[in-house]
Amino acid sequence: MAGFFSASSFREVGNAATTQNLLTIENIDATKLVWIRRITVQMDTTAALTAVSPLIKTSRTTGVPTGGTTLSKGLFDTTAASNANTIVRGSTASDGGANSGPTATVSTVVWEQFGTRLHTAVGQVLAPDMSCLPIIVDLENFVLRQNEALLVHIVAAAGTSNPATNHYVVNVCWEED
Repeated sequence: MAGFFSASSFREVGNAATTQNLLTIENIDATKLVWIRRITVQMDTTAALTAVSPLIKTSRTTGVPTGGTTLSKGLFDTTAASNANTIVRGSTASDGGANSGPTATVSTVVWEQFGTRLHTAVGQVLAPDMSCLPIIVDLENFVLRQNEALLVHIVAAAGTSNPATNHYVVNVCWEED
């Protein structure tokens, strides 16, 4: 059924590696389209970072993702139901749990930006919503057709750029026809 839907990842902890897949959204339906309306990442850092801040990238994938944890879909209208062929996958099944995927092969990078970096860990830093797509999605459709997917992932200059003291939450909102 057509409508608007959303999903949020569990809190994902940095993996101290140079890459980390946070969330995918895919459309495997042959007759339906998925329009991505918004993807955001919130990053909480609990220690000063002495390395380059991690890059948060949103990329199309070369195929349909696998693995990870299938996330529950939020309903904007409780009389609507999301298409079972629209699948959102996260990296962990519980807040702060072990990272377990999803697995996806990066194709074209759509958007990238640096995450938060604390020079010192003194005081309070509020985590802003970091948009993972260009602002033009407010005006133009970003479409996922059959067997297309988006991947939100971390690409760090070094393992020390994505320490286990970083925490991420990814939110996605979409429309189905």
